[in-house]
Amino acid sequence: MYDYYKILEVPRNASTEEIRKAYRNKAKLVHPDVNDSPKAHEVFTVVSEAYEVLTDEQKRYLHDVKLGFIDGVKADAERKKHYYGSSVKNDTYTNFHYDWNSFEKATLKERTDEDYYNRSPFFYNLFFATGMTIGFIIIMVTLLGTFRNYWPFPFILISVPGFILVREGWRGMMRKKSMLTGLLNLVLFRKKR
Repeated sequence: MYDYYKILEVPRNASTEEIRKAYRNKAKLVHPDVNDSPKAHEVFTVVSEAYEVLTDEQKRYLHDVKLGFIDGVKADAERKKHYYGSSVKNDTYTNFHYDWNSFEKATLKERTDEDYYNRSPFFYNLFFATGMTIGFIIIMVTLLGTFRNYWPFPFILISVPGFILVREGWRGMMRKKSMLTGLLNLVLFRKKR
C-alpha cells in the first residue's frame, strides 16, 4: 500500500489546493510524454491515483484510516523489535490485507442531537413537538378526570409520564441532551443495512 501523501510530498493535513499544486508539479516530472524512463507510465499512474484519492473526501478518509492502522501496526512491530531485540523480523506491516468490515464499527461516529437537527430540522422538531403534545394530553386528561371525580385520586400519578414527555420534548426542541434521542435514532434515522 502506498502513502499517497509521501508520493505527492504533501503533509497529511494538506488542503485540496496544495494537493492539486503538488500533483501538477509531480506530473510535469513523471509524465510519460516528458520522462523517457521505462517506468514513467507506472509512476505516473501511481501519482494520478494519489491525486484522485486525496481530492475525493470519502476516499481520502478511508486512506487516512488505513494509514492510521498501518502506523499503529508499525509502532507495535517497533516495540516488539525493541523489546525482543533485532532477531525479530520487523515486516509485520508489509503485504498486509485489510478487512474493512472490522473497521466499520470503529470508524462510525456516534450521532449527536446537532447531527439529527442538521439532517432534518423539520422532522427533528416535529418529533419533539409530538411528544410534548402527547404529554399535555396525558396531563390534562388525568388532572381533569381526577378533579372531576371520574376516577380515584391515585390515578393522578398517571400524569407523571406526561410531565416527562413535555420536559423531554422541550429539551429536544431546545437541542439539549434528551432521553428521547435514542428513540429518535431508532424511529427516524435508522441506518439502512
